[in-house]
Amino acid sequence: MTMQSRPMKIGVFGNFGIGNFGNEATFAAMLDTLKRFRPDAELTCICTNPDQVRQDYGLQAVPLNTAGRSPLMRKLSNIWYAIEVVRKLDVLIIPGTGILNDYCAPPFGLPYTLFRWSLAARLCGTRLALVSIGAGPLHHGLTKWFVLRSAAMATYRSYRNEFSKNYLAGLGFDVSNDPVYPDLAFALPIPSAPPQAAPAQRLTVCIGAMHYQGWRGHLETDENIYETYLGKLRDFALWLLERGMRVQLVMGDERDWRAVCDLRQAISAARPSLPDDLVVVERAAGWQDAFRQLRAADIVVATRFHTLVFALMLGKPTISVGYSEYHAELIETMGLGGFAQHSESIDLEVLINQFSELSSNRAKYEPVIMQRAETARSMLADQEQKVMHRLFGQSSQPLGATKDVAVS
Repeated sequence: MTMQSRPMKIGVFGNFGIGNFGNEATFAAMLDTLKRFRPDAELTCICTNPDQVRQDYGLQAVPLNTAGRSPLMRKLSNIWYAIEVVRKLDVLIIPGTGILNDYCAPPFGLPYTLFRWSLAARLCGTRLALVSIGAGPLHHGLTKWFVLRSAAMATYRSYRNEFSKNYLAGLGFDVSNDPVYPDLAFALPIPSAPPQAAPAQRLTVCIGAMHYQGWRGHLETDENIYETYLGKLRDFALWLLERGMRVQLVMGDERDWRAVCDLRQAISAARPSLPDDLVVVERAAGWQDAFRQLRAADIVVATRFHTLVFALMLGKPTISVGYSEYHAELIETMGLGGFAQHSESIDLEVLINQFSELSSNRAKYEPVIMQRAETARSMLADQEQKVMHRLFGQSSQPLGATKDVAVS
């Protein structure tokens, strides 16, 4: 087989296989693009948990790091390991996620790993694309160095929000040629709805709970942040229940199951006689389950970024109690400016007022959200064409119209 006729080899890099529904949705969206555009390509996922990726997607997958007998030997061997993998690739793609931040990540964690693989791509002449990524905040000087050097080695860069682009610009990085596009998950086909049931007698509010212990959770576990945050969600849930509403607790990551259970227990402790069917708790196995659970909501209140994305894709009036400015930016972009708070400073009275406005005017907000979600999808179709042309020199097949698909 000649070099010209061999299949193109594409690597997809990220924190995949770890049970984070947003990361997996982003990965699924990129896989859909690549399989439609280059069905003949050999795909390799470079990820945190390759065994899980192989099981879930049937793809070739390799770990981010290889073993070594000492910390120094690991760092040296991991450089050569990355080169050995990347030199066989034509393109290395990093799709979405908050890859250029340091949420719960020390400098020699994911920031250094990203730098090492980006450097390997540069040394091997492999094209590197950062597609709709999240960037910032960054707190450690060495982390900033790793992240900026990694970004500088990319053939293509785009950001999933203005905050990310502006954050890097504020660090002196040249972003003048870098576009902003929506999060890649907006391109996913929406999982199919079950048969239409009779209208519910009660308003259903989905509360997305997160095992959140502060941005720098890798340095010191802060149970006070977690307990205060969860206490605010408990008080809000009790307010809803006292007014005859139904509450469904949802998760956006396997690690959030603790938060969901803790929140359910806190609600039960405060209202021990509460009927079980008024607080619904169901463990989710992935982003498809998250969509199914959120579909039952009339209003959504959530912390994780992609729980917000999924709810907005479904046209749900949504309040963000997230932990970064880009959560608030997403909400504003989707026509819900003002319906956001920071997870570490939730004001219950403000949250109740935000909820009351949304619930009273659902008919006003729902069509706006759906229209903005469709705009996001169209923008990602535009980016797809540009990325595929930049990386492969051809036009891709367009994204299909929004439609429901069956969920396995």
